[in-house]
Amino acid sequence: MANKHEPHHFAKDQTGSRQEIADYMSSPVLSINSSATVKEAAKLMTENNLGSLLVKGNGTYDGIVTETDLTRRVIGKGLNPETTQINLVMSQPIQTLDCHRPVTEANSFMAQKKIRHLAITDNGVIVGMLSVRDLVSFFANPRLR
Repeated sequence: MANKHEPHHFAKDQTGSRQEIADYMSSPVLSINSSATVKEAAKLMTENNLGSLLVKGNGTYDGIVTETDLTRRVIGKGLNPETTQINLVMSQPIQTLDCHRPVTEANSFMAQKKIRHLAITDNGVIVGMLSVRDLVSFFANPRLR
C-alpha cells in the first residue's frame, strides 16, 4: 500500500550554484489505493508524518490527498472518514515539476498554484514529493541558495 518515506536533503554542490528540486524532495513516494477510506489515508499520513499522499488507481497516480483536503472536504462537510473513499475527496490533476528544475522555481510555482505539496518527476515519471516543509529547509540555509 505504501513505500517508506525517506527525505533526501543533500546538497549536490556547496559552492552556491543552483540547487535542484531533487536535492530537497522526499523519495520514494507514498501512495494509497483510490478505494481506501479517508480514515486509512489519515492513519498512513500520521504514521509517516506526511501532509499528503498520492492516490493510485489501476496502476497510475490519479490524484493527491492532502491534510487540507481532509479538513475541508471531509470534516468540514460532515462526511464519515470510516466510509468515505479517498478518491471522492482527492485533488486533481496532480501538479508536477521536473526534479532538475531549481528549488526557487518550485517555490514560485507552488505559490502561484496555491499548493503546499508538489509531485516531482524525472523524465515524466513521478519520483518524489516536495512540500513547503522541504522549501523551509532550503530557504533556512543561505549557503545553499
